[in-house]
Amino acid sequence: MSSQIQLLEKPKLKRPYFVAAWPGMGSVAMTAVEYLRDQLGAKLLGELPPEDFFTPTGASVSKQIIQAPELPTNKFYYYQSGSNKHDILFFMGSVQPIPHKEHEFSEKILQIAQSFDVQMVFTTAAAPTDMYFKDTPRVFAAPNDGNLIKTLMEYKVHFMGNGNIAGLNGLLIAVAREMGLKGICLLGEIPFFTAQVEFPQASVQILQILTQILDLEIDLVDLELYAGEKEKEIEPLARLLMKENQKEDEEEKEEVEERHVGHAEHDVPRSARVRIEKLFRQAEFDGSYKSKMKLKEELDKWDLFEDYLDRFLDLFKKGKGES
Repeated sequence: MSSQIQLLEKPKLKRPYFVAAWPGMGSVAMTAVEYLRDQLGAKLLGELPPEDFFTPTGASVSKQIIQAPELPTNKFYYYQSGSNKHDILFFMGSVQPIPHKEHEFSEKILQIAQSFDVQMVFTTAAAPTDMYFKDTPRVFAAPNDGNLIKTLMEYKVHFMGNGNIAGLNGLLIAVAREMGLKGICLLGEIPFFTAQVEFPQASVQILQILTQILDLEIDLVDLELYAGEKEKEIEPLARLLMKENQKEDEEEKEEVEERHVGHAEHDVPRSARVRIEKLFRQAEFDGSYKSKMKLKEELDKWDLFEDYLDRFLDLFKKGKGES
């Protein structure tokens, strides 16, 4: 097997914490961990060859010419505190591994972390909700050990309860549990519509919590300024979506009024069917209890729950979440 870390140095790390990140929704995880790494001036430790876990799935075009495929990077960094505090080992992956290799890849990453005697594993991720884009995002905590809940209650975090965290940012913490390592995933709240665009305000809030847990002091001003710039960029999109939602609400009100004045029990307007499809897609996307209950309310309103029962129950069999 070729996946052996290629070390540039062999530092002695003091009771290190392990912080890892991969790309995900809203660029929340990568933005947070990259900023922390850079603020601490972490040094490159080595790189894990990607051949065993990645394969090209497309092609890039430059100046009208298709280029040779480039494999992703999987780099380790380290930070030495120079005091009695914990050192930190970082891992930054540029791409999630190919399907069915995720668990094996997580094990490999954690085996390397264990070789440095890491004390705890941390990842970050996004938690899409219907939050207003100008509100301060909440931070949710998902530990892999019940004993960590009491510790986390000392910080300004919320708990997920039940749900799913898709991708390596979630899976790594689960595999850490299998391997006897304690771990925590911190999820920053983002509006649904920012899943495919940057939402660094969530990264700011995550770092405010993560640095407290890691007992670090870093300057967040640059990231806060960047988050302010991004907020201005997404505001037009947010306003447009708000208008669309308002229009949907008005149409829904008209449908209800029509229904009360004599529609047959299953004479459902096309616009209502369209809204139900949108709610199904949202529930399938985030897997949250809130989305599923919002969908059920809509189905009940039109007496359609029995018609969609099998499809609705499928949402609980294949719940999806974030990364």
